[in-house]
Parts: sequence; C-alpha cells; structure tokens
Amino acid sequence: MAALSGPLAKINGTCANRKEEDMSSYKEGQTHQLANALEAEGFTPEEVTALGQNRSEALTGLRLVLRGLAKIVRECFKLECQKSFSPEEFIGKGWTVWKGQADGNGLEGEEDRDTREDTLSVIDWEQVLLEDHLQEGEPSVHGEEKLRRAIASGNINLGGRAFLSLWEDYQTNRESSVLEKLRRKGVTRIYFFGLRLRDPRGDRDVLYLYVCGSQWYWICHWLSRHWNASDPSASLASN
Repeated sequence: MAALSGPLAKINGTCANRKEEDMSSYKEGQTHQLANALEAEGFTPEEVTALGQNRSEALTGLRLVLRGLAKIVRECFKLECQKSFSPEEFIGKGWTVWKGQADGNGLEGEEDRDTREDTLSVIDWEQVLLEDHLQEGEPSVHGEEKLRRAIASGNINLGGRAFLSLWEDYQTNRESSVLEKLRRKGVTRIYFFGLRLRDPRGDRDVLYLYVCGSQWYWICHWLSRHWNASDPSASLASN
C-alpha cells in the first residue's frame, strides 16, 4: 500500500502507512478518497488529528448523520437591525448623539454617525469585521485616530442599531443569543464606532459590549482614551 504524506498522514488516530494487515477493514482507495475529501474541504492538520482522536465525539456524531439518525444544524448569527437607538432612553438624561465636528461642543451640526447603518435590515454577525486599526508596531491608538482609520477604511461602522439588536437579543435569549455564540468563538469585547455620543459632561463616547465573568455587560467609553489589540470595533465591508 502506498503511504500518504503531509498533514493527512494520520487518520483515525493511526498512521496511513501502517502495514496492510493493520488496515484490513479499509481499502486503499477508500483511504485515499477520504484523505482527498478532507484536503478539498480545507481541513487543517490539527482538525484531522482531532477527527482521528474523536474529540468532542466528532466521528460519533458524523456516523449518526451518515446513517440518517441526526442532522447538522448550523447556528444562525443573523439579527434584525431595524430599531433606532435613543441615547437618552437607553442610557439616561443628558445623553445625546454628538453633533458637528469632534473639536466642537457636540450640540450643533449633523449627527456624528455612520448613516449607512440605517440601510441594514439584517446583520449577519459571521460577516462582521472586528478590527483594532493598529498599524505595525503600535501597542495602542488614540480613540479619535482609531475612528479616523475606521472611517478611512470605507467599511460600514456599526453603531447604535447594531448594539441595540445584540443587547436585546441577549436579554431575551441568553445562552442561545448571538452574543453568547460569539463568545463561544472567542469574542469578549465589541466597540461600536459607528455612533459617537455626547455624555452629560460634554465628552465624546462610544458604546461597548464586554464579558465579565459569565455575563455580557454594556458601558460607554471615552473616545479620548487609547485602544489596544484587544479592543476591536465592529464593521461590515461596504459592497
């Protein structure tokens, strides 16, 4: 039997080039067909090893699917995004959307937000980009500079509508919410630079969702602070 090489040389916890008598229940063609299929689907060496070791009973579950006794249900990360965000209603008295230039008083001019978010009826959070906007070698970036870079990217910077849809979904669905699905993928912080707020003291802020312990919380952060690699803001690529 010809030996397989590369990351697919280990399948089902055994070496593919073992003696033929050790693999008498499988034909050479079947082994090659499986190896080629895994490679075509983009399986990494680590994932092939995990399959071979039946981690999380992956092979057990796959066998049930092949026998028609189970189905693979893909988690949905889509949320409606049609509800407007009111700073005063959600946060409290004196909170408003910042108006005008960043160096103004925040009370005059157009609202400082990404109005393209208004065109989004549904957001697929599997398609959302979480970016730190750091340049090579930078440990952190000032909030206003991060905002400038986010705007310059051309992406739709998500703001109050996206924040509100995530938060209300979490309040209703908890463990099955999109936020919890994202947490299981390693996401623990999300900033929303698409909406710039004015707090009662006249400072510029953005909305922020974060994990503490086993729960999600929200807060507003000053744009005058610095952001590092663990502080990503959410955006969508603009088509």
